Amino acid sequence: MTTTTTDRPAPSRTLWQRLARSLTQHDSFGAYFEPLIQLALPMWSTSGYRTKVLEVRTELPDVYSLVLKPGRGWGGFRAGQFVQIVAEQNGVLCSRHFSISSSPDHYARTGLIELTIRVQDKGRITPWLRQQFANGGWLRISAAQGDFVLPQGNGPVLLLAGGSGITPFRSMLNQLRAQNDNRDVQLLYFARDNQHFLFRDEFNRLQLDNPQLNITLLDNEQHGLISAELLQQYCPDFARRQILICGPAPMIALSRNILTDMQVPQQNIGFEYFGAAPIDQPRSSSDAALVAFRQSGINVDIAAGESARSLLEVAENAGLKPVSGCRVGVCHQCICQKQSGVVYNTRTGQYSDTGAGEIQLCISVAASDLVLDL
Repeated sequence: MTTTTTDRPAPSRTLWQRLARSLTQHDSFGAYFEPLIQLALPMWSTSGYRTKVLEVRTELPDVYSLVLKPGRGWGGFRAGQFVQIVAEQNGVLCSRHFSISSSPDHYARTGLIELTIRVQDKGRITPWLRQQFANGGWLRISAAQGDFVLPQGNGPVLLLAGGSGITPFRSMLNQLRAQNDNRDVQLLYFARDNQHFLFRDEFNRLQLDNPQLNITLLDNEQHGLISAELLQQYCPDFARRQILICGPAPMIALSRNILTDMQVPQQNIGFEYFGAAPIDQPRSSSDAALVAFRQSGINVDIAAGESARSLLEVAENAGLKPVSGCRVGVCHQCICQKQSGVVYNTRTGQYSDTGAGEIQLCISVAASDLVLDL
């Protein structure tokens, strides 16, 4: 299994990073000037790996896989990890995080990875990616990230998947076969109906190769949502297993509540949200918005009826000091990563979608609850 490692920086490099951080609030001067350089060279970046899109393969009518060939220097991954992809859409860099659905063994043999993506209803990026790269192209990917991986050892495991949350589990199961690891694995895979199970034939072949692997397909139309009764029926020894959950946020929340009620220790439960975790703090009213600055741990409640303020003003009034320049949306110095939520762009008059993406703080207004990397 290939893993991504980080070398310890040399002392001079650390000093340079500290200087850059003190003057620009970025870890490098290149990162600080990146927005300006990207005005002329949109795909220029101080981070990420140039990656070729070889194929867009349809899995289901609303699900497709990107087949990618990462560029030189990309460090590989562990089964279950994800990458951030960055692509240019109408002159603007857009980014999203997706789990790698192929296995590390597949990458070692072919140099290729696959990202399996469900088209989001009314989404701006996921349908565009399929159309944009239908004939190939180039984008950038990050190093592999995340710790949603199989536990060490050969203890029994229960995997709970919902919808396209099956993608990291596909990577894990194929990697186990490649390693001749025949540990006891139970997979309960939930989909909205019988027509929406991904990789059905592939999973059948995996079961034939490993008698210790049991995969149960449970469609919501026939079986309903995950429940204590279904767990006891299809995996009665769940309490002795390490449990991994991946799927939509409501499915994860429901699964965790059920397992907690059934006295499963929290340390035996791992889970992976699509995108940012939901915010538990309630809003003050149906028209108010909660802006969560994740890195600083500060939440700002924008009351219903309050005059609209740019997110740059909201951040500064909360005591934060984000990098900024022109304050009118030209210099791009205040670009910030939005993890979730909808913003209104006062310069273009457009609303963002709900997923992750870069925004300009000085010309963006909260249109819903937000999570920002600041």
